[in-house]
Amino acid sequence: MAVNFRRIAKWSSAISVLLLITSMALLPGAYENMEPMLDPEQQNVARLESGESAAVDFVGGHVYVALRQSEGGDPGANLRLMDEQGEEFSGNSPGRLHSERFVNGTSYSPVRVFCFPSGCNEGTYTLYNEGNSVLWLVDDSASDSEFLTEPLIIAAFGTCCLGVISGIIALIFAILMLGNRSSKDGKQVSGLVIDGKVMTTDELYRAYREQNNDTSGVPEPFVTNPSNKQNIQSDSDESDSQIGEGDSDDDWKGWDEG
Repeated sequence: MAVNFRRIAKWSSAISVLLLITSMALLPGAYENMEPMLDPEQQNVARLESGESAAVDFVGGHVYVALRQSEGGDPGANLRLMDEQGEEFSGNSPGRLHSERFVNGTSYSPVRVFCFPSGCNEGTYTLYNEGNSVLWLVDDSASDSEFLTEPLIIAAFGTCCLGVISGIIALIFAILMLGNRSSKDGKQVSGLVIDGKVMTTDELYRAYREQNNDTSGVPEPFVTNPSNKQNIQSDSDESDSQIGEGDSDDDWKGWDEG
């Protein structure tokens, strides 16, 4: 059974468009549900004013992010995190996965990331704010887990991902369809193909007569018919004899007049 590339490409593209439109319709509501989860004022394990410190119990395997308000520039880390042995835990600079957060018109910039990506060891750590602004420490792993419990967020991002996948499938089968069409264009078949067989003119005429129950005595166009040959031969013989008789009469007249 041949694969219909055109049909698959058409249906995949239609499904892709439908899913992407659905995702765009769900996205505003999903963002409203995400906003409290991204707000460090509501979701934090420590909030420190300038010069303050606090003891924080880290959950094993979780990733923690330190945030400050950004006012058009890099706020800088200006913090220290000490473990139970009194050793400083420096952490890492934020990467692409930890971008700036915009919540209720306020921008929060990540200044330090701890235990990414493997997660921290369980224990009690002491955080010191040595900067001039408020410092928030949030449990990033807990926020990610909370995202997965919100049906609207899952629906918005799920339909978006499936729409992109369907679009890729449609593009692949569209390319295959064009390649298949170009290969067919290079092949030429003389005659009409019915059920995979090249039909001759005589076979087409016979099939037409059978389909329309044609019982007339009209001879087939390209089939040797003995009666037709005899009729044609007799007509030609009569014509030759008439021509011969006419010629002989003219000859005798010439003799008489000569």
